[in-house]
Amino acid sequence: MEVSKRILIEARTNKDEYSAGETIQVSITIINKSSASFKLFFTSAQRYDFIILKEDQEIWRWSKDKQFAMVLGFMNLEPGDQRTYAEEWKPINEPPGEYKLVGVLTSRPPLNATCTFRIVERI
Repeated sequence: MEVSKRILIEARTNKDEYSAGETIQVSITIINKSSASFKLFFTSAQRYDFIILKEDQEIWRWSKDKQFAMVLGFMNLEPGDQRTYAEEWKPINEPPGEYKLVGVLTSRPPLNATCTFRIVERI
């Protein structure tokens, strides 16, 4: 069965709109929506990443200042299982406008999902 028919991947922020300087909570969830177990393989200890884009330019990557052990691993999802990974991003001096969150499962092959949000000027 094709991966897209077996699992659901969602990237989210906790709100659609933020004031300038407000902390943004980001998450990625993977759900096994099939009736069979599903195994994801990884080439390091890293399981996920988050990327923020503005006009298709990367302005933040969660993993940029992190190191991960180079070990093979896997994640087994039974039918109906789900996993969620969450982090926070504190934008500094980012201009108002629309931004894109890319949530990435760093499996091989990598899987990702996107969503958009806005930063508005403080009143």
